[in-house]
Amino acid sequence: MTRGPSVRRARNALLAVVAVSAVAFIATPATGQTDPSPGSAGIDTSLPATDSQVTASGSGPFADLRVTVNQTSDLVNQAVSITWTGGVPTTKGSSRFDGHYLQIMQCWGDPDGTHPENPGPPPEQCVQGATDAVYGGRNLGIFPAGGYALERIVSRRDFPNFDPAAGFVEDTTGYSWMPFRAVGGAVVNSHYDPTFNPAIVGGSYWLNPYFNAITTNEIAGGRTRSNGTGAELFEVTTGLESSGLGCGQQVQPLPSGGLRVPRCWIVIVPRGDPEQENDGTPFSASSGTFTSPLSPAAWEHRIAVPLDFNPIDTSCELSDDQLRIAGNELPVPAVSSWQQELCATPGLPPFAYGTIGDAGARQQLLSGVAGAPGMVAVARPVDASALDAANPVVYAPISVSGVVIGFNVERNPVPERNAAEEALRGIRVAELNLTPRLVAKLLTQSYRQQTAIKSQPDYAWVVDNPAHLGLDPDFVQFNPEFELLQTASGKNFGGLVMPSRNSDGAQQVWGWVLADPEARAWLAGEPDPFGMQVNPLYATTAVANSTGVAFADPAPDLFPKSDPYCYQAAPRGPGGAIVPPPLCGTDWLPYTQSFRDAARLTRLADDGARTSEDPSAASADRVYRPDGPQTLGSRTMLALTDSASAHQYGVQTARLSRAGDDGADRSFIAPDEAGLTAGVEGMAAKLVPTVLEPDPLADAPAAYPLTALTYAATTPLSLDQAARDDYAAFVEYATGPGQVSGRELGQLPPGYAPLPPLLRTQAAAAAKAIREMQPAASPPVTPTASPPIDSGLPSGGTDGGALTEPGGVDPGGTPPSVAPTPPQDSASLLATPILALARNRLVLPALAIIALLSGLGALEITKRPRRLSRGTPSSAGGDR
Repeated sequence: MTRGPSVRRARNALLAVVAVSAVAFIATPATGQTDPSPGSAGIDTSLPATDSQVTASGSGPFADLRVTVNQTSDLVNQAVSITWTGGVPTTKGSSRFDGHYLQIMQCWGDPDGTHPENPGPPPEQCVQGATDAVYGGRNLGIFPAGGYALERIVSRRDFPNFDPAAGFVEDTTGYSWMPFRAVGGAVVNSHYDPTFNPAIVGGSYWLNPYFNAITTNEIAGGRTRSNGTGAELFEVTTGLESSGLGCGQQVQPLPSGGLRVPRCWIVIVPRGDPEQENDGTPFSASSGTFTSPLSPAAWEHRIAVPLDFNPIDTSCELSDDQLRIAGNELPVPAVSSWQQELCATPGLPPFAYGTIGDAGARQQLLSGVAGAPGMVAVARPVDASALDAANPVVYAPISVSGVVIGFNVERNPVPERNAAEEALRGIRVAELNLTPRLVAKLLTQSYRQQTAIKSQPDYAWVVDNPAHLGLDPDFVQFNPEFELLQTASGKNFGGLVMPSRNSDGAQQVWGWVLADPEARAWLAGEPDPFGMQVNPLYATTAVANSTGVAFADPAPDLFPKSDPYCYQAAPRGPGGAIVPPPLCGTDWLPYTQSFRDAARLTRLADDGARTSEDPSAASADRVYRPDGPQTLGSRTMLALTDSASAHQYGVQTARLSRAGDDGADRSFIAPDEAGLTAGVEGMAAKLVPTVLEPDPLADAPAAYPLTALTYAATTPLSLDQAARDDYAAFVEYATGPGQVSGRELGQLPPGYAPLPPLLRTQAAAAAKAIREMQPAASPPVTPTASPPIDSGLPSGGTDGGALTEPGGVDPGGTPPSVAPTPPQDSASLLATPILALARNRLVLPALAIIALLSGLGALEITKRPRRLSRGTPSSAGGDR
């Protein structure tokens, strides 16, 4: 049943109120387990149900199958959860996927009329057949060798079931291909070149420009457990990621001219017994399932689930009238959601958000350069030494999220160790527990396989270090199930996929690590209780650091890969003419562009490295090719990302212990709404009384340690009045309707916690200040011949100066004899008593009382008509 947007918004608003009210009652942190029992790290990685959840039934021999997709509307590029019941357990023969499994893909198009009981698109309009699409293949025994279960080859000229009308018949090989028809009308027939010769430069093995082994989102095999259930996380793509499908975009040509948004689908093809699946081919049942899911016999039983995407063709047409906001990437998913509603608000311009580092954002805010953004998003305030007393900064809290360790780990049992664990092979691990010392190890290239780039360098310090996290007793003591598991990708379980950009988030991570006694001692050069040592390039004492200079003094705002070891392969080719490029740490485990990219690559289990050797390379630049996604069923990836991106791509997130909680019974806290909300309560005002910053040693047992509070900051007196009004409207929406949790455009996406009410009140006061702030009046000059009368009170007011009003006049009206202390932010201009508040967690309730008096009227977004005049810019210049 379809519900209207207004009904859903009202319901979601009510749920958000209930959720916020319940936070105080569900803040109990999780604790580590002590038994190495199979499944003790959790097996349920499915995503929560939504209003648009759909369950569809199988047909024919799969009539008992029930497949559920947790979300089918309001979609963006994200992960959805696909779960099923009533299946037959997956069988293993010579390969892991012999029979009875699901193949899942995304498709476009109108129903083809072949299945009235379950309408869906034709098979030629589906992204499938690319998981093994590299020259020579990389099946690795997961599927039957030589078969077509991973292909778009639906038959062959010499097969009994050959039908020339079923696909495109390639003359060279006799293969019958299921073509791919892109949404724009282009058709790809054969998908690889049968005459491809890797020794000839300029050839291309894979011929489909719309998807390949790196970009495909298909799931080649979804495993059904012994109880008939299964679960997978599937990444749905929009037209921005998959132009051949065009989901969410007006790209499908109409016969009458013009374009429309194509209908998109998730299609699930259940595979049965190999004897049934191979019917009409020369392959026996003992060979396993050989046929393609796009072959007519398999496609007959497909299950199609329609999808509705949020529109990609935004109504926010950027123009000369746009208002720029720049800052860190933590609020990006939220701002992307808010932008659509803001654009639909009469009188408001489009808001353009650009991602830059926090330090760069603070610098741009104060630059005064024409074209610089008029508002920035940062986690920490501007250094007071850089402030202009005549141009104060306004800070408005806009989002609560967190920096997280995301992971995608599938169980790969140690051979013959535990039969019960073997039954869980390939099932994702749901929970990891990490301490500051363990995260320090992941950040410092200290596990052996972080520097073992093709070969192990001659480092004395690595001898007693574990190869990766899974072999570290320090990790296993808090994650005991890993005693029963092994990993096929040690480098990805000993380091993090993470962004290279400087950020306050990076500084917060290092601050949390360095505040912990265990981690601090280990970084200083003291081995952990199990003998593992820090890579000396990261030692925080000069005596232990191999460079003679202490690392992390001060705490870094980025994640350096400092180890200089590079692998150099021997020259090859005639006369050694081809010299391969060196492979260094950033080649072995590359940086990503953003937190979002880190989360997406973790879901794909593809770190982006190019270290696989091409023995037929004809030039140095072709020696190394992309490694591609890891092997299905034994994927292992760790990433440093943010909570909103992790939610978007369905990436599990580790629970972390607090700095200083180093006892045997330490608690591990998840970055869920309760943990993030408690994390805000554990923050303290430091540099600016109205800006809360992380306090890694706060006495907040339920607080997620890496909670991140992002502020919108602006200097109103440097903007024209029109820009001030518009930025104020942005703050009002972001901290008002934009704090309602939900998946609709304009709402707060999953992965954020709504701002606590006190911070929303502070934001209302900040919006009021953005609109109404006036320059402080210059204090009158006191004649030198007439010194002021000593009233017996502290200079500047009746209570230590705390009640001095803007303009330097005390409540009694007597001009002070000296200039007042320059205000540091907008709230000080509205109500200077804020500046007298103690710089601790008591600042928040006190601030709220003052802000409430000054900003209650600013909670609703202004919907005034667009002004005909844009106002007169101040002397510092506008933001247009």
